[in-house]
Amino acid sequence: MMRNLIVLGCSALLAIALGVTSYAGTAPDTDLDGVVDPSDNCDIDPNGPLLGACSAQEDGDADGFGNACDTDTNNNGQTDLTDVSNTLAESKISGTILNFDFNCNGQTDLSDVSKVLADSKVSKLPGPSCGHPARTPCP
Repeated sequence: MMRNLIVLGCSALLAIALGVTSYAGTAPDTDLDGVVDPSDNCDIDPNGPLLGACSAQEDGDADGFGNACDTDTNNNGQTDLTDVSNTLAESKISGTILNFDFNCNGQTDLSDVSKVLADSKVSKLPGPSCGHPARTPCP
């Protein structure tokens, strides 16, 4: 009985290892979050299953860009002062609207305001990096 359990356990581990290594050589995973770039809704900012936060490709506004790389809260194509204002207002009411939770900790807080402020300073575009299939053509 114990031997069968060991064999089953080893078989399961082998299957998992083969599944993970099947991605090797097929496509890069730039942010090392466990989701290959062509399937990753944030290919530079980690938001995949290998992380605690943003582990499921969260996309609060359902625009195809993951929360971890989408601080464009009003979907006008770039992060600007309106997005900062929106995020700050949401954080003041202890908001939990997923669209403003960029670190996926379940609430809109000061770290989310800090991220959107930093992105607004460079007018960051939302979503995956330039050249990603979700962003064609590149700006």
